[in-house]
Amino acid sequence: MIGAILGGLCAAVAAVLLYLAAPHQKWGALPCRPGLLGWAGALSLALGTMLLLGWAGPATAIFILLTILMTIWSVVPVAIAWRRGAPEGKR
Repeated sequence: MIGAILGGLCAAVAAVLLYLAAPHQKWGALPCRPGLLGWAGALSLALGTMLLLGWAGPATAIFILLTILMTIWSVVPVAIAWRRGAPEGKR
């Protein structure tokens, strides 16, 4: 069970890191280079995949992994836009 939780957390961290590595992310100033964030995200994704594969079968593990990635990639941009508020001309 710990492998599933750690695998899910690694997948969530990977999704955020890969989002930050994207050229059109709206987060703002990054703490380090996007290339470094991309590689860290890829390593975290690989670790999360291995942990989930050790806990569940291949189809289930990939399904869980992709669901976590798609959820994070859908929620994070909307949350950032909501947090920033409307542009000055739209208020």
